[in-house]
Amino acid sequence: MTIQYSEFAVFGLGPIGIEILRSAYQTNPQSIIGVVDIDPDKVGKDIGFLINEKETNKCVVPHIQEVNTEADHPIALHATGSNAQQVWPQIKELLDHGFSVVSTCEQLSFPWHRYPLLSKEIDDYAKAKGLSVIGTGINPGYIMDTMAISFTTVLTTVNQIKVIRKVDVSKRRLPLQKKVGIGMTREEFEFLAQRNEIGHVGLEESVRLIAYGLNWKLSNVINTIEPTIASENMTVPLTTLKRGDVMGLHQISTGKTVDGKEISLDLTMSAGIKQEDEIVIEGNETQRLIVPNGIFGDTATAAMIINTAKQIDALRKPGLLTMADIGVPRNINQSYFGVFNG
Repeated sequence: MTIQYSEFAVFGLGPIGIEILRSAYQTNPQSIIGVVDIDPDKVGKDIGFLINEKETNKCVVPHIQEVNTEADHPIALHATGSNAQQVWPQIKELLDHGFSVVSTCEQLSFPWHRYPLLSKEIDDYAKAKGLSVIGTGINPGYIMDTMAISFTTVLTTVNQIKVIRKVDVSKRRLPLQKKVGIGMTREEFEFLAQRNEIGHVGLEESVRLIAYGLNWKLSNVINTIEPTIASENMTVPLTTLKRGDVMGLHQISTGKTVDGKEISLDLTMSAGIKQEDEIVIEGNETQRLIVPNGIFGDTATAAMIINTAKQIDALRKPGLLTMADIGVPRNINQSYFGVFNG
């Protein structure tokens, strides 16, 4: 048997991109065929320096055209932004250079409702190239959507789905702490919330992904967001919080169907809270799944991106895909992923 590992180019080296690069390299150094970032402080540096490994003789380049590969289906692990419109030019360029794309872009997890015309453009373009594009991660991508979809399998009827995720952001990367408003005043948070300029991106996409996966037709989706407030002084990596300061957020996205079915996603991302993930399915019976201490988003997102990329490589299904389109998510052991010779 000739072993054929998936070949990856890591595109974008922010905190999550670095974690993806580290995880992919530690899993199989041979899988990394290129690393792309425009940061002048990273361009030209050996990737080993960036992920605390020995020298690799593989350096960061500023453009995907500088990544050479003979692979018939290379995959770009894309981690640059949350907005589908903003990252589409990058993804289009990756497709033009022969790469399927697995992206951390939250809005790409299910862009069909928010951006119907853009979604069709991406889908048509990827199909014309014979390549795949998918957005995934832990949230959105898994715990609050894909995992819930899979969990419905053990019921014969489903009427209500509720997912509750609690994240202690004091243990997470600094950009995420800023994203949820840590250290702001209540007034600053509420001003940005009214302008839709703060909060977790992708919660409504998760609601719509669940509905899509279950073939439910939503009549409406309601989103709410409010700050969580510190009741005492505390110190987090980003700043020192005083009593009354914003320490995170509480978001809920609820989708309902005309026949009374409901999907409710309840997300708290706040400093110092007890972490936990819970899925409750109501139908012909009630099923509850609890993950004590929750799934740690940063390292798990890297794993999701890499494992989804391996799955996309095995599937070879062109177009703009969702996690509901690609079969059971899993960690494919690539020591047995190849072709047999004679």
